[in-house]
Amino acid sequence: MHLKSLLLFVYLVSTPLFAQNTDKEAPVHIEADSVEMHERDDLSIYKGNVKITKGSIRITGDKILIQNRHGKLEHIKVNGKPATFFQLNDLNEEVSAQSFEMMYLAENSMLELNQQALLVKNQNRFSSEHIIYDAHNDIVKAGHGDKPTTNGQPRVKITLHPEQTTTTTQAQ
Repeated sequence: MHLKSLLLFVYLVSTPLFAQNTDKEAPVHIEADSVEMHERDDLSIYKGNVKITKGSIRITGDKILIQNRHGKLEHIKVNGKPATFFQLNDLNEEVSAQSFEMMYLAENSMLELNQQALLVKNQNRFSSEHIIYDAHNDIVKAGHGDKPTTNGQPRVKITLHPEQTTTTTQAQ
């Protein structure tokens, strides 16, 4: 394993998707049946029951491809049946996702989920064949945009929970 490729990967995972501050300082642990490092192309491919952990971040998949450009993370592609993602955010809220294909675009903190996609954030559930989560702006987009659904095409399903309010009782 080349040191440069390993350092680029560590940089990747130190740029958390949904940013819990304590995750930045945590070590990276990777398990896979095999790895290919293409140093010239800034590409790492992990295959076979891949598990990546860093602090609260957990990513699993059958195949994980990490592409860097000029020493910076460009994107991460995760394939699995399903591929999964989990992290606690700074408010200690769980953010999780699963789909057969995930793509994380680092430049704009965008997570795209395809095929039997599920995103759970603050206990709210979004399921669709296609979901885009803009972590930087906290925007969820699900479905096929302006295209109407046709017979047999799955629709977006959403479960929203009311926000928890804290009430204080004052002694009188």
